[in-house]
Amino acid sequence: MARQSPKSITINPNVRCLRIYPTEETQKSVADLKTIGIRLDREQCIHLARVLLAVAQEWDSIDITGYRFDRRSDGTYHLTVTTYRE
Repeated sequence: MARQSPKSITINPNVRCLRIYPTEETQKSVADLKTIGIRLDREQCIHLARVLLAVAQEWDSIDITGYRFDRRSDGTYHLTVTTYRE
């Protein structure tokens, strides 16, 4: 087996979660909402943690976006981890 450097490690950026709260059925307006929530299973939590750890070493700020109205065919919701650079 050949040696590999850490540069050969890649992280799948497609993070998933079980649910994003408030749900799309909420009757409250955006102005009334004081919190948001994300439900993850163990594997999803570990995956998100790995992505955040990797990008935090390079980026000064991180944005996490959850698509709460876009349920995937497997029943999960998509999260993106991005940064803004001027």
